[in-house]
Amino acid sequence: MRVERSIVVERPIESVFAFITDMHKVKLWLPVDNIRQTSSGPMRVGSTFVQEVHSLGQRFHATSTVTRYEPPRVFALKIQGPFVLTNIMYCEPTKTGGTRLRMIGEADPGPAIRLMGPFVVPLITRQLDTQISLLKRALETQT
Repeated sequence: MRVERSIVVERPIESVFAFITDMHKVKLWLPVDNIRQTSSGPMRVGSTFVQEVHSLGQRFHATSTVTRYEPPRVFALKIQGPFVLTNIMYCEPTKTGGTRLRMIGEADPGPAIRLMGPFVVPLITRQLDTQISLLKRALETQT
């Protein structure tokens, strides 16, 4: 299953990248109740986090590992919870000084959820649309 969304944010690329990689701010746009870093040092490939997520009416714990960290252009996480999910975020500057942010989510939900695909995919797509709207609003209203 693959879902892709793109938005333009009227903020410089460095600000957008700093925001999406700041784990203290993910609660502003993702259904994360708690998150903490479990690795030492600054954000980099291999950094790990544990979080409590509320998604699709369920609460679960997940672990995340940074798989790409290329400031200010690419940030990717592999998230392991009920199923494995990979999120990749690409930032590119616009001619007006803003940033085009492209988000790609890929998951292999396993056979049980795969059978429910026609019902689950619209829910996941709607949730991603909500998250990207919250992210845009948070980015454009931050000071």
